[in-house]
Amino acid sequence: MRSSTVVVDVARLWAPSNLRLAAPGVALCAAIAAVAFIADTRSLLRFGAVWIPPLILTLVIGMALQPLSARPILKPGLEFAGRTLLRIGVALFGARLTLGQLVDDGMLPILIALAAVACTIGFGAWAARLFDLSRDFGLLTGCATGVCGAAAAMAASAVLPKHENSDRDLAFTVMGVNFLSTVVMVLYPPLREMLGYSLFEMGVFLGGAIHDVAQVAGAGQTLGPKVLADAIITKLLRVAFLLPAVTGIAWWVARSGATAGGARPSPPVFLFGFLALATLNSMGLVPANVQAMAAQISSFLIITAIAALGMKTSLLALARIGMAPVMLLLAETAFIGLLVVGLIYALRGFV
Repeated sequence: MRSSTVVVDVARLWAPSNLRLAAPGVALCAAIAAVAFIADTRSLLRFGAVWIPPLILTLVIGMALQPLSARPILKPGLEFAGRTLLRIGVALFGARLTLGQLVDDGMLPILIALAAVACTIGFGAWAARLFDLSRDFGLLTGCATGVCGAAAAMAASAVLPKHENSDRDLAFTVMGVNFLSTVVMVLYPPLREMLGYSLFEMGVFLGGAIHDVAQVAGAGQTLGPKVLADAIITKLLRVAFLLPAVTGIAWWVARSGATAGGARPSPPVFLFGFLALATLNSMGLVPANVQAMAAQISSFLIITAIAALGMKTSLLALARIGMAPVMLLLAETAFIGLLVVGLIYALRGFV
């Protein structure tokens, strides 16, 4: 019964009449994303050593256009971009993974990635209560911090119960995690001598402790190709845990019987596409040019969804979020950094 309902819902969603209704809003979100992409490819978002990720520019433009979100002609498209295009983008994210390559460096990156994801999500849910925030907000920020930044935040939000501040919380998480990821990208590489790490251990630390893939690459590049390669491999292992992480969050929320807006979170069916692509890629069945194209489409769809998120988020509402969420993100960032440092020391000589 459940599977037939899903099929009917999907067919209704992609009906030509509904697609026509969604077209204006989707086109506007895609145009915003295109502006950010073009600005990035032309290096207009780089100011010396400072780089503004295109998703941040997209979010800012979207929030600046927030008054337009009330127009009936745009509403269906904003919902379609914020949910359906997001889920397609997350599914295509799996094409970035070649799971066979991720085990070449032995067990240390695997154990670090697994601990970073699982423990940070659990810490987020627990620490949120200390700051008088909801468990679901802790799961959202913990997943973004522990897995892969904005993409993980968007995926987690898709399976968490919806409430009146869902879009605001997601926008804050995307901006906050990206900002902190950029800060630690600068702070972590100079710590190698103080930590006493080998090049391999430093690569594992950067890949295990920095939130976003782009910032992991930026930090790794400052220490050379060996550190960069190990950092990216460790980071991709964390990305590989996106499917079990988001599935676990959906199960946790559903098991507790939590509801929002009168409905429980839907199963993360879209993540099976993520798993299928990662599996095909691991088997060598996805050509390199198709991988590259899927990665580009994935990035564009996720940024398009972020444009929709921005248009549905009031700057005033974001300003009212308070210090508690900021402190939670800082605590999660410190937690994952200290966790990875401690585990690398503890696992020396064992793996």
